[in-house]
Amino acid sequence: MNVKKNTLVALLLTCLMAGSTISAYADDYRPHLQVTTTNTTFSAGGKGVMGITLFNGGGYDVIEVEAILRSTVSGITPLEGAQMVFANIEESVSYEVVIMVDQDVAVGAYVVTLQLSYLINGYEEVDVAVPIGIVVDQPALPMVRITASSSKVTPGVVNLLRLTAQNIADVSISDVEISLSSATSLITINDPINYRISELGPGESATFDVSVSVLENTPIGAYAVTARVWYKNGMGVTSSQTISIPLEVTETAVTRSPVVTVRNLAPRSVLPGEGFSLSLEASSVGAPVYNAKAVISMDVAGRVSPMTQTTVSLGDISAGGDVKFSYDLLMSGSASAGDIPLTVSVKYVDAKGVQGTMTETVTIPVENLVKFSLMKDAVVSAEKGKTTTFEADLLLVGTGKVEFSSISIVPEEPVEKVTGSTEYIGAVDPDSPVPFTLLFKVRDNATVGSYDLKLKISYLDSRNVVQNRTISVPLQVVNPVVTTSTTTNDGGVWGWLRRLFGLQ
Repeated sequence: MNVKKNTLVALLLTCLMAGSTISAYADDYRPHLQVTTTNTTFSAGGKGVMGITLFNGGGYDVIEVEAILRSTVSGITPLEGAQMVFANIEESVSYEVVIMVDQDVAVGAYVVTLQLSYLINGYEEVDVAVPIGIVVDQPALPMVRITASSSKVTPGVVNLLRLTAQNIADVSISDVEISLSSATSLITINDPINYRISELGPGESATFDVSVSVLENTPIGAYAVTARVWYKNGMGVTSSQTISIPLEVTETAVTRSPVVTVRNLAPRSVLPGEGFSLSLEASSVGAPVYNAKAVISMDVAGRVSPMTQTTVSLGDISAGGDVKFSYDLLMSGSASAGDIPLTVSVKYVDAKGVQGTMTETVTIPVENLVKFSLMKDAVVSAEKGKTTTFEADLLLVGTGKVEFSSISIVPEEPVEKVTGSTEYIGAVDPDSPVPFTLLFKVRDNATVGSYDLKLKISYLDSRNVVQNRTISVPLQVVNPVVTTSTTTNDGGVWGWLRRLFGLQ
């Protein structure tokens, strides 16, 4: 009997409120807006479109009109068109508002509020609240059922749930959208969070797998995953359901603590002013970690600058798994030789839901910029089969001096090393020429022509490691000069003096 009485009351309120006209005004002699509504009847669990018309009932224009539809009723929500602005209303203006009614809203009459503000006579502001009646005439009828093949999940691991969505109505539904969520931080929906089905006929079903992570410290007990389902019926009306999918934890997990590490995959030396990529790998041993991200911190002296973002998302790292990531960095041109430490912090959530942070130090070796050349360009001319002396000044162009240096001839066709082909020159400072003298011999059977005379400079770098550089000097091989002797009748002292001064 009470059900029939409630239905009669709802129908009576529907008749009274449908197409109602409500006036909003300050005084009778001032222009005012009248509000009329259409389509104010809705079904629980669906969407509907309500029409609103604002009619200017006065003799003057109404300007700067703002209309906001608000609801204080739980489960009744204005969506599209809830807030509208009109510059001027001479006679009337109409628009539509999409209203969503949740499935748990009971059959009955409800009131939402249209807040109107506008100017009359071009200067005086009016602000008025207009009540609008809404009737829910039908309860929500479930059309979709979602079940899991197994409700048991294991803590500390990623569980695979097989869900089945079935149309339990006697009509087809289309555009089915399923959105999964968890009300507890102990259970996380990994993939997919959203699932779409184009159409389900009466009794038809669709099955899909969902990855669910359960934290290691989840207590034994009953839990649930919530599925919000949207769909359209044969009339094109959109409805929604909220479905609870029960889950059960029946055992506890063995407590394991993750050990997160970061290592440099390709360590190398960097020169001042050079851009370089730092390739790293984060790994977890003993237990998985979730929502990991890596943050790199630059050195306090500002010698290293980031070229890309300093925070990188690593996602989830399984036990025994690893994730590769990289940073693009720039070394300052003023950086001196040495080691520059950079810190990389990995922040994560472990299987107990506890936030953890691991910090590793990554060392960037910086080398001096070293380039050798000769003080002046030279072309060496050497005769076949003879030993030639080569004298020049060695110049270092770089960011720091080198120690324990030596320079030597490289034996390469047609050049041979002889005694005196190597000279120790010690420390070499930048922009400070160092003179040297080297001897070399051209083979007897060498072909006349142009070659390269190669010089090798060996030195110790800033880490006391032997380094080698090679420079080339143009070499011109010529035939030996033939010396002929002549006989003269001049003898004695005068002949000796002429020979001494090269006069004969």
